[in-house]
Amino acid sequence: MKIIAIRLKNLTSIEGSVEIDFTEEPLRSAGIFAISGPTGAGKSTLLDALCLALYDKAPRFANSVESIPLSDVGDNQINQSDVRNLLRRGTGEGYAEVDFQGVDGHRYRSRWSVRRTRSKSNGSLQPQVLEVKDLDTDQEYQGTKKELLAQLVELVGLTYEQFTRTVLLAQNDFATFLKSRGTAKAELLEKLTGTGIYSRISQEVFAKNKAAQEEVALIHSRMSVIELMPEEELLALQKEKEQLTERRDAGIKLLRDLNTQLNIVRSLKTQEELWKKKEEEEQSGQENMVALQRSLQLQEEGLIHFKAQWEAIQPDLKKARQLDIQIQSQQTGYAQSQKILKEARLRVTEYGKVVQSATSQLQMSYHSMNLLLNHVGGETLELEQVEKILQKEEELLESRLKVHEECQQRLNAFGYPALVDTQSKLKNELVRLQNIRQLTETEMKTKEDIGKLEKETVTCAQELAEQEVALKTIQRLYENARMAVGKDVTALRQQLQEGEACPVCGSTTHPYHQEQEVVDTLFRSIEQEYNATAATFQQINNRNIALQRDLAHLKHVEEQLKTQLVALQQENPESGNEEQIKNQLKELAERILEYGNLYAEWQQKDEEIKKMRAHCTALHENVSRYRLAMQKAASSKEQLAILETAVITEQGRFDIITKALEELRLERSQLLKGKNVDEAEAAVVRREKELNATLEKSRKDVEMAQNRLAGLQGEKKQLSVVIKELREQQKHIEFPDQLPETIAKQQDENSNTESSLASISARLLQQVKNKVIAGQIAKELAEKQLKAERWAKLNKLIGSADGAKFKVIAQSYTLNLLLFHANRHLSYLSKRYKLQQVPGTLALQVIDCDMCDEVRTVYSLSGGESFLISLALALGLSSLSSNNLKVESLFIDEGFGSLDANSLRTAMEALEQLQMQGRKIGVISHVQEMSERISVQVQVHKKVNGKSVLTVVG
Repeated sequence: MKIIAIRLKNLTSIEGSVEIDFTEEPLRSAGIFAISGPTGAGKSTLLDALCLALYDKAPRFANSVESIPLSDVGDNQINQSDVRNLLRRGTGEGYAEVDFQGVDGHRYRSRWSVRRTRSKSNGSLQPQVLEVKDLDTDQEYQGTKKELLAQLVELVGLTYEQFTRTVLLAQNDFATFLKSRGTAKAELLEKLTGTGIYSRISQEVFAKNKAAQEEVALIHSRMSVIELMPEEELLALQKEKEQLTERRDAGIKLLRDLNTQLNIVRSLKTQEELWKKKEEEEQSGQENMVALQRSLQLQEEGLIHFKAQWEAIQPDLKKARQLDIQIQSQQTGYAQSQKILKEARLRVTEYGKVVQSATSQLQMSYHSMNLLLNHVGGETLELEQVEKILQKEEELLESRLKVHEECQQRLNAFGYPALVDTQSKLKNELVRLQNIRQLTETEMKTKEDIGKLEKETVTCAQELAEQEVALKTIQRLYENARMAVGKDVTALRQQLQEGEACPVCGSTTHPYHQEQEVVDTLFRSIEQEYNATAATFQQINNRNIALQRDLAHLKHVEEQLKTQLVALQQENPESGNEEQIKNQLKELAERILEYGNLYAEWQQKDEEIKKMRAHCTALHENVSRYRLAMQKAASSKEQLAILETAVITEQGRFDIITKALEELRLERSQLLKGKNVDEAEAAVVRREKELNATLEKSRKDVEMAQNRLAGLQGEKKQLSVVIKELREQQKHIEFPDQLPETIAKQQDENSNTESSLASISARLLQQVKNKVIAGQIAKELAEKQLKAERWAKLNKLIGSADGAKFKVIAQSYTLNLLLFHANRHLSYLSKRYKLQQVPGTLALQVIDCDMCDEVRTVYSLSGGESFLISLALALGLSSLSSNNLKVESLFIDEGFGSLDANSLRTAMEALEQLQMQGRKIGVISHVQEMSERISVQVQVHKKVNGKSVLTVVG
């Protein structure tokens, strides 16, 4: 995974669009670069933009746990942990964009953007938008924001937590890590290494054990509520059930016989009532039959009368059909005459417009011609007069053209292009001579500055050599003194006895045996002198480097000045001096001015000739248009007169046809009441069909009434037979009127028997079910108890409610692997120290290799030493997290401010070692010495109003 470019706009203190492209120089060739700037300038905003574009998260919100609403524009509010807070206030939109190389080798671009409503600074914040694109195939990824974030994790190869442990290193967590408790270390290792599964396993084991024990207790409680009846009670219930079954069967048979008798009584009553109803229907049917037969007779008479009327109107139908044919023929002639008359009138109207238009054009042409001739008098000019005026103006134009050509020949004689070319060459030569004079003066001043710097450089080099000798001398004293106050030496000194030989030097006198405080004071004095000498040496060395850099720069400038001066002197060595060139330029200016005056005069005459020529051309065109307009107006008036005569003729013919048509229509309106013959015949046919249909329906109604009457008579006969049979059966029934009461009593008795039988059957069935359930519960209890015992054993080993038990065990192995990687990096940072795990715990201790591998507590480390060890832990975690993934980009955020000059130099050398492994490393720091050591920098500069700008230098 490799970061290619970072772009952002309007985020926190950075206003406008900025870009950091690692494929362009100087960042392309730099293995390590610094992101520098004052505190609060916006250095960490670059890393926030990187995480926003890839994960929709920002490191600065990592510790925000409270959900507190903050006021936004207007009455709107936004949660304090919302990443949209990064949008710079006062702006309407912003974005973060990252180009990176994914795990599959393709180049991708991910863009995170946020805007306010209508992109106005006072609009409401809209939801952030994520866009992902494959730059190699130009494919645009689709999906919701959640789906795109999941795809980005696959493309990058790292989750957000892994990314912030592998690509972004923050030392604050590891400074805490060094001195935290064992449980806290385990939690931090879980967070940093993503191995929280061990805590979840411990908690899951605890929960499983608790659930298993609760299941066993629940089964015991279920077993206690199951009741089984004694064997004697069970036999008694079974016998009582047999007796009740026999009683129920006898009651059911008796109830069935009683219901049969009741049905016979009720059926007899029903059949008698039905016979009476059929008799009434028979009487009503006979009356209906008489009425239907009378209606049938009337309809037959009406049909005969209708047919007689139809025969009587046949002559009128024939006469009406003949008149209809004549009217239709006359209407055709009427329509044709009307159409011809309409078209003739339309042509008259159109030609009237043509005549009007031709007259208007004639007037406009005449008016235009008068304007061109400036003729505003009351008299009318004839066409011949206009043509004479035009001839005079053309002769005047010819004379002025001859004068104009003479003026143009005088202009051409001046040779203006040659004059301008000569003037340009003289001006360039004057500038060249002035540049030679300025370069000569600058060269002399640069030689003086070089002489001064050479003297200062020699003096500074002498001081540096003297200071280096002094530093080496005091350094040897300091190293000896440091060894003398070491822990092992102090312990050895306390064991010396007067008169006994020292095991190191063999001396029998021990002057420092009782003077430990004097030794310590002397060591502190030497240490202070060593530190002061080292600081002075570093200052002189920095000054010497700066002087040499400035001297080399001035010499380079001097060479450039010499080259430029030689080039200028060789361009035109025989051009003369500045005074001669200025006089030549003055003469040329006067000549060019004279040309300008003559050109102005020529231009004025040229404009006058153009106006005269345009006037003559316009007058020619107007005369032609006027002549054509006159011809067109005369022709249009002649054609209009012809068309008006044709309209009058056609109008007379149309009036004759109209009168004949009206007489035929009057005669036709007196026949058939003006109705159409076909319609009248169709109406007669419809009426005849209606009368025939009504007659046929009446015949069917009579036939149906006869059939219905015969059917009622047959039903009465059948009912009489059934009633006779039912009366014979009723004679054998005792007390038929009391049957409903007897049946109700028997139903109650049967119901009571059935209820008792159901109760006993339910108790017996429950006994069977309870036996089955008790057997199943006993089997389930044995299985659950075996499972609960296993979980109890596992819970005793690794289970805990908070997950701490297994977490500490598992993270002990993780810590060993982390220390392996950290010590490898620590060997580059400081060969003096080595990290080690305190046996049986997650605590850390330090091995001091300079003090005979003395074991030291982490609390004894200085601030700079703690930072170096924390940095080694961070780099070790980066190695641990990226074993299966090649990570080519690394960003380290702050932490270098606690280092002295030597420690800072050591840290830089270690980072350079990482650079040699193929990583591009970005260091975010405001430490001046670090910024000076790293030549390629992304500098963040603070401006007014809380704004910052970025520049890449190198």
